[in-house]
Amino acid sequence: MEKILLHTCCAPCSASTITLLQEYEIVSLWFNPNIYPLKEHLARYDTWNKYMDLLNIQKMEIKADWLDNETKYEDLWLNDAVKCDKGRCYYCYLKRLEKTVETAKQTGIKNFSTTLLSSPYQKHDVIKQMCEELAEKNGLNFVYVDPRKIHYDGVHKIKKLGLYSQRYCGCKLSIR
Repeated sequence: MEKILLHTCCAPCSASTITLLQEYEIVSLWFNPNIYPLKEHLARYDTWNKYMDLLNIQKMEIKADWLDNETKYEDLWLNDAVKCDKGRCYYCYLKRLEKTVETAKQTGIKNFSTTLLSSPYQKHDVIKQMCEELAEKNGLNFVYVDPRKIHYDGVHKIKKLGLYSQRYCGCKLSIR
């Protein structure tokens, strides 16, 4: 079975995405420097950890630069996101997906995907195009799935397991 590196934004989104990638040996990558505040970041991280353990899925993680000092969040993440001429969400997708591709190349995993495709609230076409471009540029295979129709099945699965399910996308601006 071929491996796939799955950028995982959160457990609820991963629940539906993983269902569509069963022909692969999934390696779940946690890299989400956008999630704020620290308490929220840690809650999502903990839920991801527990859910991957329940499914016996291999985990990799890259810690956000600001986690040791929450006041650095705006300097190390938010300010650049807000300044992005294509919008903060674009910046957020790009930084996480670039790191996913970089990690796939470093580990020799030729396939990648992202749970960002799961949420009906994300800019699905932008994410898909971004992944296709990154795959072509880096000689990798982007595995496209569209779990939006089963997204809430995944959310309900996480809640049924008694795990945390968030109420906003992640960044400081999306809390409102």
